[in-house]
Amino acid sequence: MEQLAQGFVEATGYVAAIEVADAMAKAAKVRIVMAHKVDGPRVCVICEGDVAACQAAVGAGKALCESRGTLIAANVIPRPDQGSADIRQMMAAMQARKAAKKAERLARRAGTGPASAAPAQTAPAVQAAPAKAVPEERAPFAAKKPAEKKAGKKAAPKKAPKK
Repeated sequence: MEQLAQGFVEATGYVAAIEVADAMAKAAKVRIVMAHKVDGPRVCVICEGDVAACQAAVGAGKALCESRGTLIAANVIPRPDQGSADIRQMMAAMQARKAAKKAERLARRAGTGPASAAPAQTAPAVQAAPAKAVPEERAPFAAKKPAEKKAGKKAAPKKAPKK
């Protein structure tokens, strides 16, 4: 059984990661395994293929990120351990749990989740007062006149720098 190498490029931003994945796929015969959102704006693109193809693909992705200033890290693992498949499954499970928590949080905000079993209290309706017209001289964005210079005061001459 031929063991495939794995290449990783971590970039700042999802759009940059998509560009990296595109550049990696076009540079060599590799398979893009996943684009994993690490944390915040960081996204890791993982590819598989033979060692030379992964090195070429990671090199292309790294060059693209460096030119855009979004590179965080890049690496190629020539012969990954059999446990690397377990790591990918673990990352997929983490993503699924994260998505489930987010869906639950959104459902609670919308009032359709499990926390919405308690009756929701509504605030009494408040009617807004009609807006008053603001006089032109008090308008917040009115252009202010520059302060008039005081007569008789001259600007102080600049001192020459000491040598």
